[in-house]
Amino acid sequence: MLKLKAVLYRALSLALVVFIGVLCARSDVASADGSPGPAALSDSLTHFESFILTNCTPCVRELYSIATVPIPPIKAPAFSGVAAVNPATTARAGELRFELLRAYPVGLESREHLAMRVVLSVSAGSEGALYPLGAGLLDEDEVPALGAALSQMSKSMRPGADDSSLRLVDTEFHADSVRMGTVRTGTDVLAYVQVAPADLPRFALKQVWELPTMYLPSKDIPTLEHSVIQVSAKIRAIRGR
Repeated sequence: MLKLKAVLYRALSLALVVFIGVLCARSDVASADGSPGPAALSDSLTHFESFILTNCTPCVRELYSIATVPIPPIKAPAFSGVAAVNPATTARAGELRFELLRAYPVGLESREHLAMRVVLSVSAGSEGALYPLGAGLLDEDEVPALGAALSQMSKSMRPGADDSSLRLVDTEFHADSVRMGTVRTGTDVLAYVQVAPADLPRFALKQVWELPTMYLPSKDIPTLEHSVIQVSAKIRAIRGR
C-alpha cells in the first residue's frame, strides 16, 4: 500500500510540473517597461509582422520609398531536364521596388520596428502597366547581411566550370521572405530575386524554377547591393533621430 501511494505521489508531482511548464510556455511575459512580451513567432512571420499583429495597437505604420530598379526583358534560364513549371517566370520587363516599413504604437516611437520590403512587378502590356508578382519582407537586422552577401556574389561569379557534368550553380542569400542570388546554367549567369508565397515559409528549400522569379543580368548585382545599402542608410537615419 505504501509503495502504491509513493508511485501515485510521484505521478501526480510529474503531472503538476508538466502542467506548470505548459502554462509558462503559453502565458504572455511582460517586458521591464510593462509592455507585453513578444508572442511566439509563426514559422511564416517576420518579427515585424508579428509585432504588428500582437504588440502594436493602436498602430502607426509608415512606408518610405527607397529605390526602384528597372528590369529589362530577359529570357529565363533553361534548366537541364526541367520543364518550365512557373508561368510567372517570363521574359517581360518589370521593376523591383525597395521600400522601408516602420511601425510603432501610438505615442510610443521608442518601440518602433523596421523592415525592408521588396516588391516584384512585371509589365502587363504595351502601355507599360505593371502587374505585381509579390512582395517580401526582411527584418532590419538582416538588411546589412543581405548587402554583404550581394557584395560577395558580385566578386565571386565565375562564367564556367571545368566539370562538363555540372548543370546548375545556385548562389543565394535567404532570410525571412526574401531570396536573392545568382544562378549559372552552363556558361550563362543571371541574377535573380524571389519572394516567399504566404503559404510557403520554407521557400529557401525550393529550387529556383519552382517559385515566381525576377531575373536580371548578373552585372546588375551591384545595383541590387546599392539599393539594399540605401535601405540600411535610411534605417540608421531613423534610428539616430
